[in-house]
Amino acid sequence: MDIQAVAGRVTELEHAFQDLSDSVPGLAVDVVGHMSNDSSLVHPVAGFQVRLQHQNRGPGVALYVSANYAELTRWPGDGGGARRERFNVSLSEDFVWGDTRFEDPNQLAQELLGYMQFNLDAVTVS
Repeated sequence: MDIQAVAGRVTELEHAFQDLSDSVPGLAVDVVGHMSNDSSLVHPVAGFQVRLQHQNRGPGVALYVSANYAELTRWPGDGGGARRERFNVSLSEDFVWGDTRFEDPNQLAQELLGYMQFNLDAVTVS
């Protein structure tokens, strides 16, 4: 496995989320770590985090993404406990979520954003 190629795919997915943040209110993207030999690339193990929250307060969801898995955290606005869900995302050779392989990072980002929005709706109405 070529670590630079994997870092490139993680970075492409992070950029796809950055592009979405321009048009989706409450969506923010933060890189957790960069490659030491190329700071323009997201480190495949450190990854990045995407947050979705109405007006930066109340209920929200956060999605942490690395090359080998993703973890969704959702929290209600009433001070109740957060819930975590870990699931398979693989960026080692392609853009894969579970059993689905995506053509490009934009498609995967759109699907993951849809899942984040579904979870945000769930904690907003509960």
